Amino acid sequence: MISIILPIYNVQSYLRQCLDSLFGQYDASLMEVILVNDGSTDGSLDICEEYKLKYPEIIIVNKENGGLSDARNAGLAVATGEYCYFLDSDDWLALNAIKKLYDFAEEHNCEVVQGGFYYAYDTYLLYDNRWIDEKTEPFVLAKVEAMKELLKQQYVKNFAWGKLYKTEIVKKHLFKKGAYFEDSFWQHLIIHEVNQYGVIPTPLYYYRQRSSGISGGFSLKNLDLLKGNEERLAFIRQEYPGLIDLMAASFWKLSFQFQEIAKAHHDVHVRDAFTQFWNRINSQYKVLFDEALGNDTLYRLSRQSKFLTKAYLFSKRVQEHFFGKSLKRIELS
Repeated sequence: MISIILPIYNVQSYLRQCLDSLFGQYDASLMEVILVNDGSTDGSLDICEEYKLKYPEIIIVNKENGGLSDARNAGLAVATGEYCYFLDSDDWLALNAIKKLYDFAEEHNCEVVQGGFYYAYDTYLLYDNRWIDEKTEPFVLAKVEAMKELLKQQYVKNFAWGKLYKTEIVKKHLFKKGAYFEDSFWQHLIIHEVNQYGVIPTPLYYYRQRSSGISGGFSLKNLDLLKGNEERLAFIRQEYPGLIDLMAASFWKLSFQFQEIAKAHHDVHVRDAFTQFWNRINSQYKVLFDEALGNDTLYRLSRQSKFLTKAYLFSKRVQEHFFGKSLKRIELS
């Protein structure tokens, strides 16, 4: 049995497409579908009840609005499947996505299997083929290699959705309630539990892009992504000291990027919050950053000259525009 957990909040425009893609999978009888209505105020609950009439085995959990993490945890609380899968209710699945993940997990004894995905826009799709192609054969990573690839953020992704997990592992590490970008607090804890991490590059998931979502826009919410990475830094320092340079470099570069974005923000509270965070981490982790980034041009320039830093960033943008590899674009008819 596979427990499919859908947190639902005000997604009436997208929910039917999501549910139709789910119940179009290979054998819905092998799935325990848990719809967590997180205090929706539109017609989302009506749609849940409509589908329950058609599929009586659906479990509907109604709760007050508590955010995505709280909704996922509420779904986990009633999940009984050997595996679980998080599907966001504005996204949808490719045909036989769940079967492909499950078959690979069983064949290779994987505790987690990650499928490929499309960034789904209204008129086109994007596939990130900068490191692996969608036609690449599936493969398995051992724990340390999977953790390393998570820190590199290339083909092991930080998202909770789109992956098949052993439920017993996920129940040990509930999502951080009230946090945005909750996956950054969570994903490394899950990988720490695995022996085999499977990767299927073929796109099995359509990740809808809409500006009103959690990831749309830049605000104080983005601080949670940095805070999650700071927690991850402490974890890696303790459990995977051989990867600390990689983690420190990743954390600094993400913090630098956010600080640069925040400088131009219209809200002074956002500018001040990111400046304070930036100043603190550069003081607190100076030794770590120096060891990890001592030979990095951007890092050295950032400590010497704002003018040279801006010139370097401009040259990098120009280089990436003309010579960088962009995501594969697929037009929709």
